[in-house]
Amino acid sequence: MISFFRSFGFAFKGINFSLMQRNMKIMLICAFLAVILGFILHITSMEWCVILICIGLVLALETMNTAIEAFVDLVQPNHHPVAGKIKDLSAGAVFIFCLLAFACGVLIFGKYILDLLSII
Repeated sequence: MISFFRSFGFAFKGINFSLMQRNMKIMLICAFLAVILGFILHITSMEWCVILICIGLVLALETMNTAIEAFVDLVQPNHHPVAGKIKDLSAGAVFIFCLLAFACGVLIFGKYILDLLSII
């Protein structure tokens, strides 16, 4: 049972390391803004589910990207084209989902913002 609880410590250590990365800070700011916007615009519970899933997946993917980059740096500390390709692929996966999350945000928040603009 002790090793089970110790695993949480390792997880928090990984999250903390991830939080030190610049891209993760940017993504957290975007997530915070999306949550604030959700409260302001009173989005539905289903829309909250989509927003929170997008936020969680973006942050998880960025954490995995950080892990992959750290592993590649460990295995190949010098510049190598294949190592660079692996890092680029990992970053590309995060970017693809960020675009999808952005599209979800536009679809969800866009209608509320357009409604607000039509009132003005």
